[in-house]
Amino acid sequence: MKLDSHPAPHIRVAGSTRGVMWDCAFALSFLYAMAIYYHGPRAFALGAWAAVCCLVFDRLCSRALGKRHDRRDVSAVVTGLILPLMMPASIPYLVVAIACAFAIFVAKAPFGGTGHNVFNPAAAGFSFVAFLFGGLLFTYPPPTMVLPVLGQIEFTAPVSPAFVMMVGGTPGHDVLDMILGNYPGPMGGTNILILLACLLYLVFRGTVRWAVPVSFFVSVSVLALLFPRGPATGLASVGFELATGLVLFGGIFLLGDPVTTPVRVPTKIAFGAATGVMVMLFRHFGNMEEQIAYAILLMNASVWAFDRVGEKFAAKMRRRRREAELEAERDKTIPKKA
Repeated sequence: MKLDSHPAPHIRVAGSTRGVMWDCAFALSFLYAMAIYYHGPRAFALGAWAAVCCLVFDRLCSRALGKRHDRRDVSAVVTGLILPLMMPASIPYLVVAIACAFAIFVAKAPFGGTGHNVFNPAAAGFSFVAFLFGGLLFTYPPPTMVLPVLGQIEFTAPVSPAFVMMVGGTPGHDVLDMILGNYPGPMGGTNILILLACLLYLVFRGTVRWAVPVSFFVSVSVLALLFPRGPATGLASVGFELATGLVLFGGIFLLGDPVTTPVRVPTKIAFGAATGVMVMLFRHFGNMEEQIAYAILLMNASVWAFDRVGEKFAAKMRRRRREAELEAERDKTIPKKA
C-alpha cells in the first residue's frame, strides 16, 4: 500500500486552504460594506490595519522559527479581517494591534502555524483585549454615526441590546432595525440578513460544514426558549439571544474554523450543541457583555476528546457492520435443511 504524505495544514473540507481562506475573506467583505455604510471609511481602515498587522506578525514568526513564509497563505489576513468586526467602530487602532499580536504570537505560531493551531486565533485575540480593555470593546457608537478615520472620537454611547439582555431587561429596538443591523453593537455582529447570507454562501462552498453552526444555533435557541434571561419569553427570547452580541458572527466565523472543530459529522453536531450550552452558561452567569469567545476557546481545548470518542464510536460501528456482513455470508454458505 502506497502512502502519500503532505505537509500541514490538513484542512478537513473540500478545496484548498487558499480557497477556504479566500471564501471567508469574500464573505467578510459584505460585513465590511455594511460597517462602512453605517460608520464611514474608518471601518475599512480598521480592517486594513488589522490585516496588515496580522500579516506582518505572521511573517515575523516565520522568520523567528526559521521557516519559509508561504506567500499564498492568507490565513493571517483572514484573522485580521475577523478581529475588528467583533469590535465597535470606535475601537482604537492600538487595541486592534494588540489583539492581532496575541492572536498570532500566542494562539497561532507556538502551535506550528496554519493548520496546527489548537485555539481559534481571532477568538483568542478578542478574549485578550476584552479582558484588558472591556470598557472600550463594549462601548458602541450610535449605529448611523460616521466616525473620523483618525483623531479623537467623542460620542454619547447608546445602550446596546446585549447589555440590556445581560442585566435582565428586554431590548426596546425595532425588529426590522435589528434585522438590518441598525442598532449599537459590534461592527460585524449586527446585520442579521448579511450574516445569514454569509452562512449560506460558506456552507454552499463547503468552506463551513453545516453541522457545527446549525447545532450551535439550535442549542442556543432551545436554551433561550427554556431559560429566558429577561421578561421576554418564547420566540422573542430566542430572537434576542441570536440577534444580540456575537452569537451569529461567532457561530459562523469562529466555530466554522475547520482546524479547531472535530472531524466527523456526529462529533461536529455534539461539539456545536455543547458550545451552545457553554455560551448560554456564560451569558446567564458571566459578568461581561459578550463572552462567546471565551466559551469557544474552552471548547477548542476539548476537540481532541470529541474526536477520540467519535473515532471509538466509528470503529465500533465498523466492527458491527463487518460482523453483520460475515454473518450474512455464513448464512449463504450453510445449506438449508429439506
